[in-house]
Amino acid sequence: MSSRTAVRKNVLRQRIESEGFRAVIPCDRCVRLHKVCFKSESSDRCSECVRGSGVKCEMSKPTYSDAEWRRLVKLQQQIAEERRDALAKVMRLERQESLLRSRAGDFIARDYKEIAELEDLERREKEESERLEKERKAREEQENLQKQRKDVEYNAQLASMSDDPSLTQMLNSPSFWENFDSAVAGGIPSPTGGNQSSSQ
Repeated sequence: MSSRTAVRKNVLRQRIESEGFRAVIPCDRCVRLHKVCFKSESSDRCSECVRGSGVKCEMSKPTYSDAEWRRLVKLQQQIAEERRDALAKVMRLERQESLLRSRAGDFIARDYKEIAELEDLERREKEESERLEKERKAREEQENLQKQRKDVEYNAQLASMSDDPSLTQMLNSPSFWENFDSAVAGGIPSPTGGNQSSSQ
């Protein structure tokens, strides 16, 4: 057998095995060699019989009709087609799952960004609130200091007035208090210290 013939046989055998189907009932040669019998409707020999030189693909006389055989082959082809469809569906679902995971990652990244922005806003608001509170306390302390300073000045003035002899003499004078009582009662103090009656 020439090398060209061997190459063509090998190509045909591979096509039968890849595009054909596994025979439920193998041929006599495959049974004898314990090989898997791959057949195709386009070839009258299985892949293993194609490998051999001048080998006929024969099997013992079947106990089933040609119609039953064709129905069996059709079912095998249908199963193979359903299997291909199922694999295609699995691949499609895997692509969809990958896309959904990618979108989920985008959602997580967006949520994380929004949370980070909210946390930054809350931090700035807290800092602003603390700054305002600090300024308020500083103003209160300043006001308290000013009040204390005024109190000290006022007390100092009182102390200086109490040390003035003329003021002490005036406060101890009975005429001062008589004029003071008249002023409080609504009268007008006279030059002599008495009250001047109102007009008749």
